[in-house]
Amino acid sequence: MNFDASLTYKSYEPHMHKAQNERQRRQLDAVVLHAKGEVIADLSLVIPSLCEDPQYHEFGVFNNVLGDTGPKGMKAVVENYEHMVESGSYVIESIKDRLMISDDEIMSDGSYRQILTAAVAKELGFVDADDDSSRHYMLAGRTVVFWKFNDEGKALGEDRYVVDAHIEPLPAEDLPADYPDRLR
Repeated sequence: MNFDASLTYKSYEPHMHKAQNERQRRQLDAVVLHAKGEVIADLSLVIPSLCEDPQYHEFGVFNNVLGDTGPKGMKAVVENYEHMVESGSYVIESIKDRLMISDDEIMSDGSYRQILTAAVAKELGFVDADDDSSRHYMLAGRTVVFWKFNDEGKALGEDRYVVDAHIEPLPAEDLPADYPDRLR
């Protein structure tokens, strides 16, 4: 299987020219570094991009759950990212098809694929709790992310909308070569 987590931050490259001033360039650079930190499981790249009290608004992340499920406040956001690293749900390939930027906001739209362990797929409600048919799953869909920034260029959080999500069992032989051994 061809899976390239680096596309999560490299797919911003064709859009970098859209930053029209230094403020926009700094904010876009921060988002790229944040995305890189997410997929290489390096929270020292993620957390500094955020304001002191980030608010995440997430819709569609959990299957059949309506409303906002995002973490609120630095403690909850850090715990969310730590859980992603521990559970392996940071293994994401997200391709930005569109990007819009202003002095205060960045919006991206694109496709994503995420490798989930069976435990995480069950936690998110995509697989029944008693289903033991696979150890890993590929979750795929579309995602739109809105970032808003304060005057210091720190992200106030993310507003993320996940649509058209679907999940399939992923055989062990189809896991990427760099998939963490502890999660295999």
